[in-house]
Amino acid sequence: MPGPALAAALRATTPEILRAADAYDALVIGAGAAGGLAALLLTEAGLRVLVLEAGPLRPLIGSRLRRWEPGALEVLRQRQPIQSCCYVWSVDPESFVDDLDCPYVAPPGRPFIWLRSRQVGGRMVVPGHGQQYYRLAPDDFSCADGLSPPWPLRTAELDPWYGLVERRLGLVGMRDNVPWLPDSELSYVLSPTPAEAALQLVIAGRWLGARPVLGRFAAPFDALEAAALTGRLLIRTGAIAREIEVDGSGHVRGALWIDQQNHSEERARAPLVFLCASALESTRLLLLSRSTRSPDGLGASSGTLGHYLMDHVMVSAQGWGPPLSQTAPHTAGRCLYLARFDARELPAPRPGRGFSVQLYQTPAGGGRSHFHAASFAEMLPRPENRVTLDPKLRDAWGIPVLRIECAHGDSEFVRAREQITALQELAELAGVTLTAISKVPAPPGLAIHETGTARMGGDPANSVVDPHNQCWEARGLYVTDGASFPSQGSYNPTLTILALTARACDHALRTARSNNGNTMSCAANL
Repeated sequence: MPGPALAAALRATTPEILRAADAYDALVIGAGAAGGLAALLLTEAGLRVLVLEAGPLRPLIGSRLRRWEPGALEVLRQRQPIQSCCYVWSVDPESFVDDLDCPYVAPPGRPFIWLRSRQVGGRMVVPGHGQQYYRLAPDDFSCADGLSPPWPLRTAELDPWYGLVERRLGLVGMRDNVPWLPDSELSYVLSPTPAEAALQLVIAGRWLGARPVLGRFAAPFDALEAAALTGRLLIRTGAIAREIEVDGSGHVRGALWIDQQNHSEERARAPLVFLCASALESTRLLLLSRSTRSPDGLGASSGTLGHYLMDHVMVSAQGWGPPLSQTAPHTAGRCLYLARFDARELPAPRPGRGFSVQLYQTPAGGGRSHFHAASFAEMLPRPENRVTLDPKLRDAWGIPVLRIECAHGDSEFVRAREQITALQELAELAGVTLTAISKVPAPPGLAIHETGTARMGGDPANSVVDPHNQCWEARGLYVTDGASFPSQGSYNPTLTILALTARACDHALRTARSNNGNTMSCAANL
């Protein structure tokens, strides 16, 4: 169940309070990782915040998991043909949306597997989430090959915000001093088990440039409970955002939303809005927000809104290996991590793009271990990979749905073959007999790392949001989820999403007009 403070905030968010003109100062759309952090930082700075979440509040993971009978799963699968593609769907199918109520369109022969979780906590609280957190490296912000635009900020600008988030998460791992994998601020430093140390040693001995480290991970952070403890949080579940509203001067003024229970249309007024609904949901909402000032959608004047969709190129392998001795207790997220494993034969990676590997080995009984490895590589931002509003199909609440056009290019298929070879070499080195290995990359979307479609930039002519994640066409509107990424890098995007959110909160607070004329900031958290 929710913590006591969050439960109280839910009870306090009555229809009368929602319609009161002065009940809150800021609006956050989406209660996942980014939305939760935005709500926390804004409430800590003294603002009264309303969070709108399309899904419900559900019990904690441990108290809601149950054994699903095969017949019940098959009934659910009929309503979740897309969501059931997720490897953990059968563990907790209710974490995922109903595909019949929440459809989308993809062209024949070009599948995009859009895995969606409408619930407080978002996909971060889906059982089995990887819980991996890594900083992007300098090459990820500005790649020398010119195939993606440079980010409109320097690595050092994000470092203090990375640190703030890492401390809040209580990140665990090791201090590795790997130049192409920037170190993080850790709350607890791990030591490898004998089994992990042995595998690290054999990998480092086989490849000159391989630097296997322990993965950096953390359990989901209950930011909304912490925000509720400030006494300044309101939260409404079952609230489906329909449109962002902007006044005649180009300043955001709130959002229209639909009450999921009775389908009534409501309005939330606020001079500050954080859009954190997930990459594609946020872009969908921008596309839906049309006016005489923005006839093709809010932020569409640059021609980039909806374009440059990316998801990591993913391949995987699993099999059986020799027994393990003295292993660590099973902890979600614990693994060996191999950054820039594409450059394993070199002393150090050359500037450019590469791929990483997450390697898991767990005891399996019967004198053997289970081996699972997943490799992620960067998808290039290409304009033809895009989302648009479908002209005909609507969801259960009458809202136009997305048409998603996304496919791997030749460079991604070449990289995927390199990734598959790397996983085969790792399995052989570890004495593993593979029972399954990818032959081609997984369809886009299945890596669950989608980014792009509302990218940031230094010029409104070629980007949707500015260097602080504020929409060029709507002052006071910040888009801080994965939609804002100009390029992807090969590392899990969650930590960077959170760092961008923290930085955007600070910018919004510093520029906000308060009643007493003072500025506010998140600097006290640094």
